[in-house]
Amino acid sequence: MIYFDHAATTQMSESALKIYMQVAQQFYANSDSLHLFGNQSSNIITQAKTNISELLHIPTEGLVFTNGGTQGNQLGIVSLLNTSEERCDVLVSPLEHSSVYQTLERLELQGKINVCTLPVNSEGKVSPEVLENAITHRTALIIIQAVNSVTGIVQDISDLKIIAKNNDVPFFMDAVQAISKIPLDFVDISGFSVSSHKFNGPKGCGLLFLSPNAIVTPQYKNVFQQNGILPGTVDVPAIASLAVALQDNYLKINENLKHFQELKFKLVTSIAQTIKVIKGDFPGICGLVLPNTQGQEVVTKMGQLGICLSTVSACSILDPRPDPSLRSVGLMDSEISRYIRVSFGFDNTLEEVEILVKKLNTLFA
Repeated sequence: MIYFDHAATTQMSESALKIYMQVAQQFYANSDSLHLFGNQSSNIITQAKTNISELLHIPTEGLVFTNGGTQGNQLGIVSLLNTSEERCDVLVSPLEHSSVYQTLERLELQGKINVCTLPVNSEGKVSPEVLENAITHRTALIIIQAVNSVTGIVQDISDLKIIAKNNDVPFFMDAVQAISKIPLDFVDISGFSVSSHKFNGPKGCGLLFLSPNAIVTPQYKNVFQQNGILPGTVDVPAIASLAVALQDNYLKINENLKHFQELKFKLVTSIAQTIKVIKGDFPGICGLVLPNTQGQEVVTKMGQLGICLSTVSACSILDPRPDPSLRSVGLMDSEISRYIRVSFGFDNTLEEVEILVKKLNTLFA
C-alpha cells in the first residue's frame, strides 16, 4: 500500500506510540485526583505543557487540550468573540475548514454576528491590503487559516496578524495543516488550534491556544479545569504522545520541506500535460485536475490498485457542494468534480511517486 493522504491523517510515529503505551499502562489515574497516583498523571500534563511552551515560544497559561482540530477551531472562535451591537462583524477567508463555517453560520443565524468573507487574489491569498480595507469599527474577530488542506495554499500570516494587532482586533488561526510542517511565529496570535493526528500523533487529541493577552469569554460556567475553558477528564497518554510527536516533527521542518519539494517536483514534472496541476505553496500538498474522470472515481480505482489519495478534506468528503477553497482559486465546478489531492509524508519516496504518476498517466490522462 502506498499512502499519499497525509493531509487527512498520519500514522503514529514509533516514539509517539511508545510514550502513549507507556503512559497508558503506568499512569492511568485521573490527573485531577488528589492522591499520589493522580499527582503523577498531573505532572505528565504539566511536563507536556512545558515542552510545548518552550518549543512554540508560547505561555503555558494559554494551552487547552481538546479532542481535535474541529473542537479547537469552534471553541477558539466562540471564546475570542466579544460582540456587541456596534462590534459584531467577523472577517473570514473563503478557504477555511468546514468546522469554522459551521460555527459562524450558527452564530449568524442566531443574530449574534455578521460574517464577512474576505476576497482572495489569483493565488488564493488574502492580501494585507484587502484585510486592512475590510476592517472597520464593527470588526470583532479575524479568522484566517495558515495552510489550506485541499490546495496547500499558505496565507501570509506574519503580515496579516500585524494588521489585526494594529487595529486591535483578535486574530484566530487554524494551524492544523501548518503546525510542525512550516515555520510559524505565534507572536500576536490571539488563538490557534492544532490536531495531533496531522503530525504523527494520536487521533482524538488536539491543542487550543488562547493568548493570555486576549479577552477570552469562557463558554461554560463553574469550570475549574483547563483554565476554565473546557471541562472534562483529559487524555493523559494522548497528551504526552502529542507533545512528543510535535517536537519530533518540529525539529525536522526544514528536512521534511526539502523532501516534500523533491517529491512534488517529481510529480509535477512527470505528470501528463492533460492533467492540470494546482500547485499550492506548501510542498506537502499537490492538487491535480483530471481531464475526463470524476475525482471520486479516480480515488476509488487507485485505492483498488493500492494507492491512497483523496479529493477534498476528509471532513467534507460527504458534502455534495463544490469545495469553496477550489472555487476561490478559479476552478469551475466541472473541474472541482475532477480534482484529486496528493499529500506527502516524510516516509514517501521518489519511487512511490513514479508508481503514482505511471498509473495516473496510463489510466486517466
